[in-house]
Amino acid sequence: MFLCYHQRFLKIKIKSLIAEARIIKEQEKKAGPNLRDRLRHHRITVVRLEARASFLAYAYLRGRTLASVEGTSGVTNLAAYERALRIVKKFGTTTAERGFDKWAVGHFVVPAF
Repeated sequence: MFLCYHQRFLKIKIKSLIAEARIIKEQEKKAGPNLRDRLRHHRITVVRLEARASFLAYAYLRGRTLASVEGTSGVTNLAAYERALRIVKKFGTTTAERGFDKWAVGHFVVPAF
């Protein structure tokens, strides 16, 4: 399957986030206790959420079902949903953006608008 121009950038973003998480984890081992805690917090809260949301948006844009990429993980938090939607808006088309809510039903705590 060929990726469109913007999806290729999203794939690069995902790979960069994976590399960032690995680098931070390596630096945690070398850092003192205070810095280690701050680095770990950044890796767990910021980088992990961004990587997960990017991966979900990438899967959606490629036409994968949510069940095929999430498995049986259950309901996902609203922050991941909102971030994935913003990524779809940035890297997808207007048509793709409209279908994201339907794709996410049942797995995300989706706000009622």
